[in-house]
Amino acid sequence: MTHFSMPVTAFMSAPVRTVSPDAPIADAYNLLREYKFSGLAVTEGSRLVGVLSRTDLLHLGRVTAAGKGRRGPALDLPNKPVRDVMKKDVVRIAPQGSVSEAAGLMVSNRIHRVFVEDGGSLKGVISTKDVMVAIGESRARRPISDFMSTPILTLRTTDTLQTAVERLDEAHISGFVVLDEDEAPAGVFTQAEALQAKGFPPSTIVEDVMNYAIICMHVTTPIHRAAAQGAATSARRIVAVEGRKIWGILTGIDFARAAI
Repeated sequence: MTHFSMPVTAFMSAPVRTVSPDAPIADAYNLLREYKFSGLAVTEGSRLVGVLSRTDLLHLGRVTAAGKGRRGPALDLPNKPVRDVMKKDVVRIAPQGSVSEAAGLMVSNRIHRVFVEDGGSLKGVISTKDVMVAIGESRARRPISDFMSTPILTLRTTDTLQTAVERLDEAHISGFVVLDEDEAPAGVFTQAEALQAKGFPPSTIVEDVMNYAIICMHVTTPIHRAAAQGAATSARRIVAVEGRKIWGILTGIDFARAAI
């Protein structure tokens, strides 16, 4: 049995951190930030009733801030319960489903997590990070160039927070590579950094709020090595380079494609 044909229970995380549909959005935001999750299961008892992701909060925060005019922050979250903004259409998989099957659901739905459910009860969650662990253990040798996404979407260190937030929301992606004045990777600006900067003035420059932690690997690096390093460092995106030239990027979804 290959790592990708193993059941999701071999790699899933459990128990699942959840939030009540009646909890305020601020509570969900605090959980996402504290545990560095990209999404939260919304449950009533052991029953999964929805999901709330960083993508949802980013769009909501931008809409709320826009209603406060130009002098307001770039992002602001409303005082509403989770049930008012959660998505009820949740992607699920049975415990006996394979890692490859879960990875396929991630790719086809453009999501970073699939919830494991058995008999209507939430048992666990398998994320792109868990899939990266499986790839790392598989010792798959194909180069990262076979799976990277191109062209790479970037920001400048001097771009404003307003510009960065707008581009994130409109492009429906989870992050950008930030380039310095020499066109070299300087860091990343993701949904996590955008939400952490809620309340900041729109004119704040990206370098003041970006994450300097970035992994660059040669385009010929084996996919298992990139996945293992990404999982070990909690980096969900790896920049594929040759010399000082950027050729592409591997996101969690790209790693999921490698497990199908």
